[in-house]
Amino acid sequence: MQVITLQQKHKEPETFEQLLSQHLDSLYGLAFRLTQNQEKARELLQESCLTAFEKFSQLREINKMKPWLFQILHRKYLNAYRRKKEPPIVDIELDEELLTIPNDELSADHFEQLFGDEVQTAFDFLPAEFREVIFMADIEEFSHREIAGILEIPIGTVASRLYRGHSLLADKLKEYASKHGYLK
Repeated sequence: MQVITLQQKHKEPETFEQLLSQHLDSLYGLAFRLTQNQEKARELLQESCLTAFEKFSQLREINKMKPWLFQILHRKYLNAYRRKKEPPIVDIELDEELLTIPNDELSADHFEQLFGDEVQTAFDFLPAEFREVIFMADIEEFSHREIAGILEIPIGTVASRLYRGHSLLADKLKEYASKHGYLK
């Protein structure tokens, strides 16, 4: 992990871009999970990056940049959702190749590659509040405390959403598991 002091952060204009580039795949993954639409996910990501750039000087600790970026993206999503007061549109004709961005660690793209269409469909039909928390915990490996900070909700709510989301996902996947021989 790169250690950058606050003085360095403000003297080097390319620092923001370097640090942001490490998290773009993850941010896009969350944006897509929330909007379920490629175009809207790109717009949400772009707006979030612009806000992050404008507020970069307010970031006190570089090692907390990822949760900070996720929080900005989450707030942008909530604000857009409140303005429109409509649920996200599901893009049925999703071209998964467009979502594939190489990464060395487990990311949203690897998540899609690891599981069949049935699993992806079940995950996509979870309510956004459960998809968001499951994505952050299981794919991005944020702690419950970090997720609570990003979403500005109590830790108990994070745990509850994870439990309920996993339960809903398990229910939706029972047929898939039986079909593929995982259950008898």
